[in-house]
Amino acid sequence: MEYTEDKINSFTGILRKAGLLSVDLIYRINYRLLFGSNLYYRHRISSFRSCAFCRNLNYNKAIRKYVCSYTEYEAYGSLVPCIIPDSYSRLVKKYSEEALQVPWLFKNPCLNFDVLEPKHYFRNFLSLNMSSSIIKLETLEGILTGKCYGEIPCHICALVSKETYTGCKYASRAKETGRCSIIYDNLKEYYTNYTTSMTNVS
Repeated sequence: MEYTEDKINSFTGILRKAGLLSVDLIYRINYRLLFGSNLYYRHRISSFRSCAFCRNLNYNKAIRKYVCSYTEYEAYGSLVPCIIPDSYSRLVKKYSEEALQVPWLFKNPCLNFDVLEPKHYFRNFLSLNMSSSIIKLETLEGILTGKCYGEIPCHICALVSKETYTGCKYASRAKETGRCSIIYDNLKEYYTNYTTSMTNVS
């Protein structure tokens, strides 16, 4: 069945008005059927490779981190640069943020990279924790499309590096066009330079 944006928006619009689905669940449906499928085929055409979309990356519930089955990298919690509310904390509001590490989206895949199939492509981004899933999916969408909820995702750059954000000469132009075309490249360069500087520390 071919999914068109008009058909999906009409269908989810009816369900939303009827109160049958939450806004977050509707977002996930739209994401998987529209943006998700387009992104998968775009990645296949361009041979895009990222650990975040590798079959060998899995979430370990015991340690609450993503683990590479080939142990090319140490276990790490962040797929994309974002701050996620800690659902395990009941009394104090905590947020899960692991600084000083490169998110899986920006790590260089090893020779064992094996791309996930279309229906499982976003496996690592989805979980029973709806809030966590939506935050990760929205961040991924912002980084890979330069747009998030109709706005340019400057907040992602600002979260990663204040210098990258304040020194961006394309911000004003992005506001005019409604999309940022350099966010992925900027963040990739930042994490590449960061990794190099950490490697050279003696």
